[in-house]
Amino acid sequence: MKKLGLLLLVSILLVACGQSDKNSSSDNKTKESVEKNAEEEVKASENNEENEPEVEEVLTITKGNVLVVDNYAEITINNNIFGKQISPPNPSSVYTYYKNEEEGEVYLDTIISVKSLLTTGQTSNEFVDVKIIYDGKYEYKTFSTIENRGGSDFTFTNITSIEPLKNGTLHFLASVPEQVEQDGKPLKAVITVKGKTYEQIIR
Repeated sequence: MKKLGLLLLVSILLVACGQSDKNSSSDNKTKESVEKNAEEEVKASENNEENEPEVEEVLTITKGNVLVVDNYAEITINNNIFGKQISPPNPSSVYTYYKNEEEGEVYLDTIISVKSLLTTGQTSNEFVDVKIIYDGKYEYKTFSTIENRGGSDFTFTNITSIEPLKNGTLHFLASVPEQVEQDGKPLKAVITVKGKTYEQIIR
């Protein structure tokens, strides 16, 4: 009778220990699952941050105001002019001009003065890039020319350097439909200087 009672006691203790082990194992699994989910959420958050596109900072520039880029250049937008033909401001008896031969199109001339703050000369077409955005979505590329001989002629920007502390006046020409000149919709010049982007609101 004592042996039977002892056996019953041992059996009860083993069952209790088994249940305790199961509970402990279940708690550990739950804990591991929570930790794993937390780790996955952290990784997912980090991946989302890595995949988020970088927003390019766009600064503003206004006509007539000098933009100073330290140790590089002083940039001034002088004017934006529409025309079927673009001529130098003080034409001599023989000079270069640009006439838009495309029917229904005109040039938009963005005139920019550049004063070099570099210690050596740099080709004038390397200082500034310009494109035109019309109505918030239509993009037009430009080509450039630079005033020569006191504004009596134009010459090529890719063969003309601006020497240290000297000035050059560049013309950036975009061929655009006549409606861009006439309809009054939003128009801006997007100007890139040394990797930074600036917007000039033309209208």
